[in-house]
Amino acid sequence: MIRMIMSRFLIKSAWIAVACLAAVSTGCVPNPSAEFAWRDSTTDLIKDARSSLQNTVNENFGTPDDLVAWERLPVNYGGIKGTVAAAPEGTELTPGEFAFSHEGEGEVKPGDTVLWLSGEMAGKEATIQSADAATHLISLKAGTAPAEGTTFAVNFGDQLQLGRMVYMKNCLHCHGVAGDGAGPTAQYLNPRPRDYRLGVFKFTETLATERVTRDDLWRVIKYGIPGTYMPSFLLLDDHETTAVVEYVRWLAMRGELEKRLGDELTDYSQTSLTDQYNKAVESKKAAEAAGDKPEAVPSMSSLRNTAKDDFKEYAESDYADTVDSTADFIAENWTRADDPASVIHPAVARVADTPESRARGRLLYLSDRTKCYTCHGNTGRGNGGATEDFWPKPGSTEKYDARGLHDVWGNPLQPRNLRLGQYRGGRRPVDVFRRIYAGIKGTPMPAFGGTVLKDEEVWDVVNYVMSLPFESDASPSPAPSTKMAAHPVQ
Repeated sequence: MIRMIMSRFLIKSAWIAVACLAAVSTGCVPNPSAEFAWRDSTTDLIKDARSSLQNTVNENFGTPDDLVAWERLPVNYGGIKGTVAAAPEGTELTPGEFAFSHEGEGEVKPGDTVLWLSGEMAGKEATIQSADAATHLISLKAGTAPAEGTTFAVNFGDQLQLGRMVYMKNCLHCHGVAGDGAGPTAQYLNPRPRDYRLGVFKFTETLATERVTRDDLWRVIKYGIPGTYMPSFLLLDDHETTAVVEYVRWLAMRGELEKRLGDELTDYSQTSLTDQYNKAVESKKAAEAAGDKPEAVPSMSSLRNTAKDDFKEYAESDYADTVDSTADFIAENWTRADDPASVIHPAVARVADTPESRARGRLLYLSDRTKCYTCHGNTGRGNGGATEDFWPKPGSTEKYDARGLHDVWGNPLQPRNLRLGQYRGGRRPVDVFRRIYAGIKGTPMPAFGGTVLKDEEVWDVVNYVMSLPFESDASPSPAPSTKMAAHPVQ
């Protein structure tokens, strides 16, 4: 069933009941209900702040069994939206019959469910008895048709439901129920499955600052990611692939809302209170050592009570605005990702793959303009000096315990061995161009396009990189140099 909740719609997962009936008929005990996992930063919040955040996320996204379609997000939830229209001239409508106009593709059929979105019947449902595509007339099994201008949806949310079913069957075991990359098999995989909750995806066709496109997700699902445990799902039909793309986007937006709201509430976390307490203790020790009168150290209980009072004031004054602005920020970013202006299109056609182009690309690769060699190594084997350093964690002076590079999820990251000819973001020349131009999101791989390198130079590097699997690296490479051969005038 589908029930209206203000500007949100609860999508009941009817297939759950069918699965349970099947389990009972075979004498099996059905699996426990799936649950969305919460971030550690969420569970670290004091009780009142944690409850507010979780209630906000649940209100707008629901649970795995009862999904909520929040209309302010740019997600294609599925179904046909329509408006009650004036009756065709000369047509006399029978009780329960109405004319309509609708948006998008799809067919309205007998037995479909109508959800009224506006007017006196908003939130109520009706069943279609007959529908005529030619005359755009619908007859309901019971009830009176609403007034002209009333909006409605037929089978609203069916695409998100299908996406959930496909995801739970094929993706859950690696990516987890919440898209946190912590499914049952994730701990055995290297690299780790993607955690969608940052809203960050590595391999995109978009500029460095933009989100992933629907086309990007489609390609990854259809063709997998070479060199990883992400397989190809070519056996999914296009309808299923489209649905799971929307569900993954929806999961990412859910996780991003939780993460961003949690970041706003860090002052109300147990970690923050512990830091306050430890600083007070250190301040007291310093005062005593200096012979000064120290200030009393507040108890953890008093710090929690103060935080509770502060949060109550914040919740009554600013929290709702924070939720709104965060939701708007997320919606704008994901909408802009599918704007053609966000997609990288080389300004010039691919430079001819000649020995001269490869030579220029090699010099760029070894130059201090790009410093590709620091990660990928002088010969492209992924063994550059950066893999031996201890690097600081993002936004912190604290360093990782292990040597080498890490991604924004905290996972160890081995630079690509370019000699293998295995390109995780796609092996088309334009795919490699985009990796160099915009970098790889969530990793130390930087963007070179539009600033460090001209498009012609990016193509030279592409030609060099794509030639490496076919060349011998037996001879030593020259030392990195900033001296560059001139690019020929086009």
